[in-house]
Amino acid sequence: MEESAVKGIVILLLSTFGLFGNFNIVIATCRKRKLRNKAGILISLLAVYDTICLVMEMGGGVRMITGVILDRATCFRTNIVYFCTQMISASTLIGLASDRLMAVSVPVRYIYHHVVYTLIFASVPGVILSAIFTILGIIHLGEDNIVTPVCLPANLLPPWIQEYSNWSLISMHSIVVIIYSSAYLVLFFQKRRHLKKSDLLSSLENHERAMKSITAFLVVFIVSWFLNRIIFIVIAPMKDYTHSICIDIIKTSAAVPVLISYSHCYYVYFWRSSEYRAAFIEQLTMCGVLKRKVYRTPVTSL
Repeated sequence: MEESAVKGIVILLLSTFGLFGNFNIVIATCRKRKLRNKAGILISLLAVYDTICLVMEMGGGVRMITGVILDRATCFRTNIVYFCTQMISASTLIGLASDRLMAVSVPVRYIYHHVVYTLIFASVPGVILSAIFTILGIIHLGEDNIVTPVCLPANLLPPWIQEYSNWSLISMHSIVVIIYSSAYLVLFFQKRRHLKKSDLLSSLENHERAMKSITAFLVVFIVSWFLNRIIFIVIAPMKDYTHSICIDIIKTSAAVPVLISYSHCYYVYFWRSSEYRAAFIEQLTMCGVLKRKVYRTPVTSL
């Protein structure tokens, strides 16, 4: 079996696990009111974006198995939705990190902060960026209409535009790391400052529990996404200068980290969050996947 066909099968299998998890997150958020807080809605929104990305990846997997090769213009039309979704998803991650920073910085004011403002702040920058790059791509698409062996969001635009879009994504994910690290620092100092104020301290402790679950989710996402960028930008071009078997293997597995970044949220929250875990187990029991049992789940935050 050819290398591309094997890669396509791996993409289809991993994407199936991811779709299962993302559907469960969206259903749980719709069913459980306690999961429909500001952070929970953003997590559900990210699951929707990840689902779109996985469906597009599955389309690429089918093309690899069937041996279909696209020119850049066709690749652009096929994957432009995937490209825009990536941008909006990265912007939403910034919104989620900012939501956590606001929750621990001004916990009282955060209670009255409407979720609509959070959604607007999280989505609009990604929509604007994706619109700019899409328009530039349409204008300059005829400049370099070469055949691309694998159609990905990382290579569907002319090279000079693609470079800016790739660095925009890297910058947004770097901002997520900076904001979330800042949120942890603020949380540490806020807890020390409000040691004698039991109401505020209790609120901060709830946010701290929520941040632990979100931290695990973000760490897996950021590590897997940046690993994919390193493989694509740094390691893959080395094949032009050396024929090392290791480089061939690494390049072949480049899709795995990005698939993990789109698929892991359900499994991380099943592991880290008692509220999500209880909702997931209930759904699996209703579907007959698990036998009905009585689960005693301690009450925690996200």
